[in-house]
Amino acid sequence: MTPAARRVVVIDSGVDAQHRALRAHRVVAGPAFGSTGDGGQDLLGHGTAVAATMVRFLGDVQVEITSLRVFDREPVCDFALVLQALAHAVSLRPQFVNLSLGTTSLRYRTALLELSRTAKAQGTRIVAPASYGGMACDPGNLADVEAVVGDPNVLPMVPELRRHGGRFVWFASPLPPADADGVRRLMARGDSLAVAAVTGCLLRSLG
Repeated sequence: MTPAARRVVVIDSGVDAQHRALRAHRVVAGPAFGSTGDGGQDLLGHGTAVAATMVRFLGDVQVEITSLRVFDREPVCDFALVLQALAHAVSLRPQFVNLSLGTTSLRYRTALLELSRTAKAQGTRIVAPASYGGMACDPGNLADVEAVVGDPNVLPMVPELRRHGGRFVWFASPLPPADADGVRRLMARGDSLAVAAVTGCLLRSLG
């Protein structure tokens, strides 16, 4: 792919390149952090659902997806592994990093601030949920990150950027697009899909 091509890193449970929604795109299996295998293995289905939702916004436009795996068979892991994966993602200099997860702990804030500033300076936009369980979470709570809130009142294919709490926040549907039959059978919902929707919308807007 050319340097100007759309490139996104998905930090999740892996991405199955053979899923029907993804076959038209290039899926690169990056490393796994804290688990066996690589980013091409998805034992959970969450990362594949996120990627499949994301590409629904692209139509005939192709995208290169690099998958970094932090989840194994459950959607939980030590956030230190996510931090390692995010640092690796930023080093790849993609246009976007889709991070459909976050932490309410302040333990990692300094490192996340540094990574988010580095990403912004090089033109990489990190997309992450603004909250978890009703509590603000990082890195979505940081100024240099595209924050997302799942809102079932927003149309599935039309995320909305609104001023909220002194900053701009994306509001997106937590549901897959109506035609995403394959995605419905995969394990992802709520803010995870809302983040994917915003990433897909931003990828499409590159022109």
